[in-house]
Amino acid sequence: MAMIGDRVLEPGEFIEECLAFKRSHSPRSVFLRRLIQGKLSPPELRAWAKDFYWYVDPAIASIAAWMANTPTLSGRNLYRLIARNLAGEMGFIKEDDHHDLYLRFCAGLDISREEILDGLPSAGTVGAACAVGHYCRSSFVEGLGAFGLAVEMELPEQAGVAGVFAKSLGEHYGIDSKALEFWWVHVEAEDEHGHNAVDALRACAQTLEEQALIRRAFRLSVLAHCGMREGYDGFLQGETAPPA
Repeated sequence: MAMIGDRVLEPGEFIEECLAFKRSHSPRSVFLRRLIQGKLSPPELRAWAKDFYWYVDPAIASIAAWMANTPTLSGRNLYRLIARNLAGEMGFIKEDDHHDLYLRFCAGLDISREEILDGLPSAGTVGAACAVGHYCRSSFVEGLGAFGLAVEMELPEQAGVAGVFAKSLGEHYGIDSKALEFWWVHVEAEDEHGHNAVDALRACAQTLEEQALIRRAFRLSVLAHCGMREGYDGFLQGETAPPA
């Protein structure tokens, strides 16, 4: 379907369209497959962990900007949905601030924040983080597309990816459970946050223009995240690197 549809889709139709687009643009990452299989070398794992920090670091500010763009509707339900997401990220519900949890994960790999800041992120990670940040600051519906649907709404057949990462990192790389809390907390949050995004869609995707804005932000964010994950293959070294 083109960016601008010829009719307003029902919420269920729109969600199915988004899921179909995600399926057709799933990343083909040798790196992530080898991470899950426990086949990465310590330098490869460290390079990825340092790079991903640059995606985690701006997330809270982007979500806060998205909430600030929330339209005033009766019942204020949209505020509550996004505010709960933001509160969880900032450590006000159960676990610590997610930024701090990620630094704890890095510390489990003997990586300090100073070491991370001494380097630069990959182009793909910059692109994915900037796509989310740009659309969250542009309008509520664009933030919904780029973050709520592109990031938070999982494909049903891929649910629980954070748990797969956490299990693999613990079993294959010897990282202790405290350092892995960043990944485990997302196992519980993934389902709730994805449902929050779908609920928000039902409340605000009422016109062709709104759906076009959501669709564009969603698709470009999906492409940016696909590029980030496929770009991880650049961290593979020696015989583990994919052929050029």
